[in-house]
Amino acid sequence: MEYRSDKNSTRHRNVKRKRRGKKRGINRGYIVGAGIGILAVVVIIIFSVRGSTKGTNKSGTDDYNETREVNNSMTEEDTVTKENSSSEGSKQDNNTITENTSDGVQITSKGYKIEVKDGVTYVGGTLIANKTYPLPSTFIPTDPAQPVTSERSNTSLDKTLMENYEIMRKDAANLGLNIYIASGYRSYNYQVNLYNRYVTQDGKLAADTYSSRAGHSEHQTGLCFDLNSVEDSFQYTSEGKWVNDNCYKYGFCIRFPKGKEAYTGYKYESWHLRYVGVELATKLYNNGDWISLEEYYGITSEYAD
Repeated sequence: MEYRSDKNSTRHRNVKRKRRGKKRGINRGYIVGAGIGILAVVVIIIFSVRGSTKGTNKSGTDDYNETREVNNSMTEEDTVTKENSSSEGSKQDNNTITENTSDGVQITSKGYKIEVKDGVTYVGGTLIANKTYPLPSTFIPTDPAQPVTSERSNTSLDKTLMENYEIMRKDAANLGLNIYIASGYRSYNYQVNLYNRYVTQDGKLAADTYSSRAGHSEHQTGLCFDLNSVEDSFQYTSEGKWVNDNCYKYGFCIRFPKGKEAYTGYKYESWHLRYVGVELATKLYNNGDWISLEEYYGITSEYAD
């Protein structure tokens, strides 16, 4: 009896343990299931909110990203443009010419149009004669103060030039200064002989720094002249200093400024004045720091050979 009783008692305890185990398992199942359910709800809510937010902000965030991409693209393009601009800056420094119009018209690196009329080159409306742009051998001043009747003349210069020169000369005289034209118009044929003489005397390389080959001389245009001594010493005279500081007021520029040989192709000539009109001359004067026509217009002055 005692054995059976103990056995029954043990069995009873085991049954109770099983019942409690099942109860705990059920409770754990409820807890795990509830946890999973809550987690699922949270995940659904999060995705729902994100989806809703994405849909709501599409025109904002996406457009912003697109705009940022576009801006980045534009920035890259701007960088290229800037590099090209810098390149253009270099071109401007080197006075390079570019062609950028559909009809093949040449535009300088400074944006001025190059036109050729009857073999004569005009840049920005200004007649240009230098190492790059020659004149026809038959060219003579188109509106001279006096008709061209000889190979060399100090009076067959442009009429407007002569009028302004006379005003300048008189103003200088009132200050006790004496300026006069030492060399004015020179024909193509005259320049041939003059240049060849300098080549014989100093060699071609040296001659090209101070004398123009025939067809490339401004003197043939009738729009320039050399003053007084035609020597380097002129810049140190009272006349030379006054001319340097005041000629722009009368429409003249120092055609070959000091330190601008790389642009003009010629050494500094304090005595060589070119008539360009008061407006342009004032710009070239540049508050006393003369710039050349080549710099201003963005053109070259270099012989082809």
